[in-house]
Amino acid sequence: MDHSEYESQLLVDCETLRRVIPGLDRLESQWNDARVSVTARSRGYFTPDEDDQVRQMLLAYRNYRVALYEIIFRCWDYRLIEPAALRLRVFLVAFAAALTLYSKSLKLIQAYEHEPLVRKKLDEPDAKFELEEGFFEELLRAYSSLGNYRGIIRAAWFWRGNRREIQKLSAAGTDWQWLVGVIIKEREVVRQRLIDVLRCRLRYDWRAFVRTTLQPVRRTRYSVRSLIGNAGANLRTTGHYVPALSTSVVTRLRPFLRPGDVLLVRAEKKLTAAILPGFWAHAALFVGSQRDLEVLGVASQSFVQKHWAGLAAQDSGLGCIIEAVSPRVRIQSLEKALCADHVVVLRPALSGEQVAGAVADAFGHVGKAYDFEFDFNISTRLVCTELIYRCYHHRGGIEFPLVKRLGRYTLTGDDMANLVLKSLPVKPSGQPGFNLEAIALKIGDGEAQFIEKAGLIEAMRRIQSGWRPAKPAEGVHA
Repeated sequence: MDHSEYESQLLVDCETLRRVIPGLDRLESQWNDARVSVTARSRGYFTPDEDDQVRQMLLAYRNYRVALYEIIFRCWDYRLIEPAALRLRVFLVAFAAALTLYSKSLKLIQAYEHEPLVRKKLDEPDAKFELEEGFFEELLRAYSSLGNYRGIIRAAWFWRGNRREIQKLSAAGTDWQWLVGVIIKEREVVRQRLIDVLRCRLRYDWRAFVRTTLQPVRRTRYSVRSLIGNAGANLRTTGHYVPALSTSVVTRLRPFLRPGDVLLVRAEKKLTAAILPGFWAHAALFVGSQRDLEVLGVASQSFVQKHWAGLAAQDSGLGCIIEAVSPRVRIQSLEKALCADHVVVLRPALSGEQVAGAVADAFGHVGKAYDFEFDFNISTRLVCTELIYRCYHHRGGIEFPLVKRLGRYTLTGDDMANLVLKSLPVKPSGQPGFNLEAIALKIGDGEAQFIEKAGLIEAMRRIQSGWRPAKPAEGVHA
């Protein structure tokens, strides 16, 4: 850049710093508050809203970090700039940006380096927030870089060697007084940090070594689980399976459905139904048709638009669902999703705006891998009930407490059914929760039968008490 371009850019960079530094100060306060308010450490997992809270803070920090890096890189060759007066002003802007970045990175590292659960979350990629994988590890690498630290040291020598000129410049304008104040403040934070940098570097290198060594093993283990899961996902215990939820039954069910409804499903002859605990082996979210989404008011949202054509391609006239099945979260036609024997429709007792938010979130999960490890603390891979959990937990007061099973916090279809039954006798009309809208069950042989409205709760209670409707029993009226 020539002299005039530098002068113009300095004004822009000073204004940027005046916005970025207070923003980082606010963000630092949020980090400190989050360490107290986020209870995930004691609970053992993140709720979806806590997950978003951490990601939003990280996204804000990333944006501030990019702005500071742009200033630093633009002014990197400040020693070569002529005349000397311009060189000094460029240096002050760059040094203030570098010290601020170094200081705030240190605060973020100190807040979360020794919080394994949070660090793991900060390293997860997220398409919703456009965050790449390994952000926190990259932050550690950049902070502990000896090359970066040497750059700070060289700038400190330049600062000390030009103190008189800096004092004169500081007296000449408020912008330069402010920048000098920022530098003096942040220098106190980063001074004498060489030992901390070296320790941080050793920890980073050790973790990188462990990660490099163990990653192939972990990938192989997960690949084996995926292979087994994919092979068994659609296996049935009979070669002549005829679903009780026939086309005519599904067509009769369609008028009961609205976008945002949760479907709990069971296929009697499916291998997964035989080996998974409980009755309800699968969960899906009904999203309806393109017209339904337009009425709901979510058709123009980015994640919905991304899958708009795919939704139309899948819809065969009765609408679609979103479900997490091997190998990934997908949009599926209602008929194909209900190639099963039993279904219950749960409707969230929420406002239209809240349901719209849940449906839009569901589209944001389409394409994510299926989680064969059933780890609810990882949001980049989902199981079927986790899709429902991430769309509705803490939305309008709905709560899905996770249950620890075999070392993992999980949520089963039966857990969801039990929560609905527990809330129904005490839930006042209009309060958050889920209502039973319809049940179709295979009772004996033949097509599934719809349960009368008055018998919905009784049927659900009997199922949750151990009754298996595929075996004929008395007392349930279709």
